[in-house]
Amino acid sequence: MMWMNRRLLSPLDETRCGAGSGDPIATCSDAAPHREAPLEPPVLTAHHALTLLPGMESLLGSIVHNVEQARTRVAVETYIYRDDKLGRAFADALARAAARGVRTRLLYDPLGSQETPATFFDELRDRGIDVRAYRPLPVVLGTGAFAPRDHSRVIVIDDSAYTGGAAWGDEWLPKLRGGRGWHDVCVRVEGPCVEDFAHVFEQRWREANAELETPRDVTTASHDADVELVADTPDSTIRVFSRYREAIQRATSRVWIENAYFFPPADMLDDLYEAAARGVDVQIILPGETDLPIMQRAARAEHAEWMDQGIKIFEYQPCILHSKFALVDDDWCTIGTFNANPTSVVWVNEVNLFITHAAFVARVARLFAHDREACREVTREALAALPLVDKAVDQLANGLMSTLDMLTRTSSG
Repeated sequence: MMWMNRRLLSPLDETRCGAGSGDPIATCSDAAPHREAPLEPPVLTAHHALTLLPGMESLLGSIVHNVEQARTRVAVETYIYRDDKLGRAFADALARAAARGVRTRLLYDPLGSQETPATFFDELRDRGIDVRAYRPLPVVLGTGAFAPRDHSRVIVIDDSAYTGGAAWGDEWLPKLRGGRGWHDVCVRVEGPCVEDFAHVFEQRWREANAELETPRDVTTASHDADVELVADTPDSTIRVFSRYREAIQRATSRVWIENAYFFPPADMLDDLYEAAARGVDVQIILPGETDLPIMQRAARAEHAEWMDQGIKIFEYQPCILHSKFALVDDDWCTIGTFNANPTSVVWVNEVNLFITHAAFVARVARLFAHDREACREVTREALAALPLVDKAVDQLANGLMSTLDMLTRTSSG
């Protein structure tokens, strides 16, 4: 296979870095206050090359390089696409691909992208990009169902594919490029699973305008022993959530989770408690600063109980953390879009890649440890010192999210 002999070019193009470059997605190795973990070469499994992209510098460099070299296809599925510096810079790269004759498509969710004017997407269409909204209002009214919204991130570029938490807005643009510098983590895949990513994109593309009336799950469990791609819809199977629970239930040494909007449904929380009771090292990295306070507050109301049950909690300090990955023991990890909270179970499509190759799991563990160095551990003393108003608001948020969790379990049961 060609990819087995192809070196992954470094996305850190120092010749393009500088305040005067004029290109917001020209990358720079010093673009984050907490330096990204180093980009390492791909891990080669029996059939795949897997590259961990530990931050937005490495992700943007890799994706843009692939788009600029694309020959046959570029397909981008995202929850958020904004008309801002990053959105326009990436649109320029997409338009250049389309001008070369590459089939270039963008699938976005109109709820996640509600701040982006329709004229922006019309402009992209005029530049040769095939743009489609996922289940816009006419489809919602025609089907009578608001859900699912499409929270997935799938990118297919020729023989490479990507997933993870990042989207296309200035939140994800490094600060030295004029963005907000959010921290996110993604994975690049080369090998047979790329066609599974392409299948997921085609599935959602057809669901977008109700060509396929019922959104469907996609799973590749039988294809390869080292990787499994799961694209989940909000139905009774809740596949991504179930994969998480199964891994936690069998854990013997560690469960490390880094998640931006962590308010685990009660069943998953019980699994974590039971794992900690077995002596498993359960650690959670959460955002110190968030764009979704209700989730942070709802979780904080339970932090003391989590710690009493043996869970260690850390809050990431340098910037807003948006990543969604986890690892269990030395032989299981996942990267994708799943937010471990009830909304991910009941309202949205998600996509996660599950990997059981030990060398890649070890790489993800090193990234978790690297991010933990930039965290502050949550303590009972700090929780006790919170103002009474904050504690009251935390309890209110917790009540709302707990009610949603209860309703979710009722509807899915």
